[in-house]
Amino acid sequence: MKLRELMLLWHWALYTKSWQTEQRLWDEITRRGLTADNPVTELSNWRPLQEIRPYAEDAAWLATVRQYCRTGLFVTRFDPTYPERLAESNQPPLVLFYRGRIDLLDNMTLAVVGARRATSYTETALRRLGETLPPLVILSGLAAGADGMAHRFALSKGWPTVAVIATGLDVTYPPVHHQLQQLIAENGLVLSEYPPGTQPQKFQFVARNRIIAGLAHGVLVTEAAAHSGSLITANYALQNNREVLALPNRIDAPTGEGSNLLIQAGAKLVTTGQDIADELHFFP
Repeated sequence: MKLRELMLLWHWALYTKSWQTEQRLWDEITRRGLTADNPVTELSNWRPLQEIRPYAEDAAWLATVRQYCRTGLFVTRFDPTYPERLAESNQPPLVLFYRGRIDLLDNMTLAVVGARRATSYTETALRRLGETLPPLVILSGLAAGADGMAHRFALSKGWPTVAVIATGLDVTYPPVHHQLQQLIAENGLVLSEYPPGTQPQKFQFVARNRIIAGLAHGVLVTEAAAHSGSLITANYALQNNREVLALPNRIDAPTGEGSNLLIQAGAKLVTTGQDIADELHFFP
């Protein structure tokens, strides 16, 4: 077995653990100057490998992972196709599973996030912004509300869209987005750090937000309540030195409180697509 396959095994076994637990393998590989093609024996004296022995001794589990490995539908930190922006961001996953065009992430990318109970204001605003916004990749999380609106907006414009989901690629949440997820996989890209079969859990949605922020050149918050998950994504964006933008909203709108607070805190207030374009700067 080579180290690239070991990375998939390690990630599949330990993805529910803390990020630091998973990151140890990459840190040790980097410290030793090893490559994807080095045999696992190069790490035979590394004691933490014992943590995945119970998994590796499960013949059915090991067969499942190795069968997926043969599909090639994943990237590891070793691979040149692993998104560079994500690699240098806060807490990049060792492995990403995907369906679609991974090369879309080589383009200017705007993350659009907002409330699950987003109103028609998000749809109306996106249409208006699209009148003066140059074509780019629209990235979101396929959640209910603003996320779904963002993906559909991109598809309606013929622009590529990327969904970072908080389940396995063979699971859809919310279920009503099953057809939308398939459409994005066929015309854009669906990404997840979670192995096939992974069902939704609350912590996974929070963790997913760091990937959205890491992949984007900028994050636009359309509507957000005061304690919205969208604000978590905006915070990750700030940690990664990404641009944070927000739509202004009525002061009596519950889903506008968070986005208005972001503007007060220094996020760019946007009313036109050009406002967004002026703030985004491409880097790999």
